[in-house]
Amino acid sequence: MNLLLIDNEDLTESISDINDLAVKKSIPIKCYPLHVGLPDGNDVIDENGKISLQLVRDKLDRLYGNRRFHMVASDFKLNDEEIDGVAIIRQLNGISNTRKAAKILYSAELDEIVQGYLEIYKKDGDFDRSWRDFKALITLNILDFVIRDKIEECIINLIGKNGDNGDDYIVDELLSHSDLSFNPSLEIYEGMTLGEIADQLVNNDSQSHKFKRKLIQLAVADLVNLNNE
Repeated sequence: MNLLLIDNEDLTESISDINDLAVKKSIPIKCYPLHVGLPDGNDVIDENGKISLQLVRDKLDRLYGNRRFHMVASDFKLNDEEIDGVAIIRQLNGISNTRKAAKILYSAELDEIVQGYLEIYKKDGDFDRSWRDFKALITLNILDFVIRDKIEECIINLIGKNGDNGDDYIVDELLSHSDLSFNPSLEIYEGMTLGEIADQLVNNDSQSHKFKRKLIQLAVADLVNLNNE
């Protein structure tokens, strides 16, 4: 399980707590920090002193390349007036190695944020704007929105509840050799690199189920051959 943690402040303590909880529950997990926004993520700040989403994407690629993440947890407030955790997750939903990851938002000011959504409607009667903010959490497939003090526990509980996805192993193995070309003896995805095939599986391409069935058939055939030797 690869976990991407996004925050504008140091994540050392959070990662340590997550690892400790994971060991207690025998959950294999690797945590990868991505600092976005001041003070610790100043390398994604543009000349206007604002978070640049392009710089965020560049940093993710620079640090972790094609590594696939199964879960993303982002702080909601990143010390920026325009860019928050929702905007970051919206960007990550357009990147192949984070698109299908389970998404979590957290904030030390969770109650204030939700109350702020309601106040927009109470004060201005602007239901559309208030609903738009709530709707973003739904349309972006946010798995949970939790208080900051509970995020480490929430992550471990959600991993334990959801379990492993067999497709993850296939995609991860393909990405670990992403530049290699596919064996042309199998017509499905012929001529693609393994990384390109991984993208097709992540996006649930129409050929992906046929491809996975063929892999299983080949694996079974190899097991039969080994048994008969």
